[in-house]
Amino acid sequence: MSARETAELLLMVGRLVQFECYDSGLSPAQWMALRFFSRANSFSRTPSAFAEFQATTRGTATQAIKALEAGGYLVRQRSKADGRSFTLCLSDKGKKALARDPFEGLVRAVDALDVEEQTAMHDALHQVLTTVAASGTRRRFGVCRDCAYLGGEVCCTSTSANQSATECLLFGVRIDPKDAGLLCVHYQPKDEHRRGRTPR
Repeated sequence: MSARETAELLLMVGRLVQFECYDSGLSPAQWMALRFFSRANSFSRTPSAFAEFQATTRGTATQAIKALEAGGYLVRQRSKADGRSFTLCLSDKGKKALARDPFEGLVRAVDALDVEEQTAMHDALHQVLTTVAASGTRRRFGVCRDCAYLGGEVCCTSTSANQSATECLLFGVRIDPKDAGLLCVHYQPKDEHRRGRTPR
């Protein structure tokens, strides 16, 4: 099998999932927004971050967001750090919608593979994504636990004298363990950080 044939298979999988999205009442962009805001951390739940993630214009991203707000799927919350700005979160309706996300069909198909196949596919696709992203000008997204800005510290509590914790070295804030797997717009790959490259 040639590289072109493999790339076409990836494209076809994406098209099938996108077609199912159109058949479910929400547009592919709206489904993407729901997925993004369900997985984004507190620094990234903004229209501009979603536009970066979707690799689209701010205007196009805003249209999807406004439709979801009007439909009651997304709600605005004032930022705790800056009362003038806001973040977007899923409402109960949005969470219920995700439970019937057409994307779950793809998740089940991958889950049907054995563990070794899943691991090999994950590693290969991650490498492909990294290569494609590096050739463009778009910002890359990732999760805190894989980020160059992730740091460790030792803190003392009443229950443990040596309880390890992690923090974001970029913002100087502690990262809750449950947030370490969330998407962040400020993500920087560790290998690029070691080579001295600055984040976009």
